[in-house]
Amino acid sequence: MRLYRIWTAVGVVAFMTVIGVGRRPSSAHAANNLADQVTVPQSVLNSLIGEPDRHFHRAADLYAKGDADGAASEIRAAAALIRMEAGRGSLQDAAKLLAAATDLDTIAGNVVNGNVASRRVLDLAFARADLALAAHYRSMAGKALADKDHAGAGRWLKAAGDSVDEAAAWTGQSPSGTQAQAWDQMHAFQAKIHTSANWSYDEAKKGVGYLGAQIQYLGRQMQNFSASGAQGGAN
Repeated sequence: MRLYRIWTAVGVVAFMTVIGVGRRPSSAHAANNLADQVTVPQSVLNSLIGEPDRHFHRAADLYAKGDADGAASEIRAAAALIRMEAGRGSLQDAAKLLAAATDLDTIAGNVVNGNVASRRVLDLAFARADLALAAHYRSMAGKALADKDHAGAGRWLKAAGDSVDEAAAWTGQSPSGTQAQAWDQMHAFQAKIHTSANWSYDEAKKGVGYLGAQIQYLGRQMQNFSASGAQGGAN
């Protein structure tokens, strides 16, 4: 099954490249033209949850080994998957996802051209993409809860929590104080989902709140990085 998922991801990315879905519209244009996105079956998209980060980790490893072309290829594959996911997001979430994908394509080009100052540039780009995915999945979880879709809510909450964890890992940030408490509560709820334990809708609603707090916290951290110039390219 794992091998099947990998080849599914590779096949879909190749398909997206051939038909031109990898084009790079501005986020504002894309948000108003979601009908232009290619329709991909929900089951396929669900099977690809988490794949962008697998590409991110491979890209980071290849970059560390000096394989610029390989790293750029992995980054572009992740960008293509994120564009696919944007096709089922709300206008706001889709715009953020498409902006993250465009940013990744820019980073990939800079990697090939040798215009990336350090591995930190990649880490922060990956964190921004994961944060956009987390916000998108959180929105999907909220909708599933409103629809009383228990299975869907569990899937999206798990995806959102995993994306938040990945974003935090890329940034290297450890929350403290009240943020740490919310973080612990979020992970306690995630553990229930991961182990298929029973959970209530009230718990899930609280989980959505915890996720929102973590996304806002990491978003502020990303703004601080941006203001300090930590995300810049080669100087």
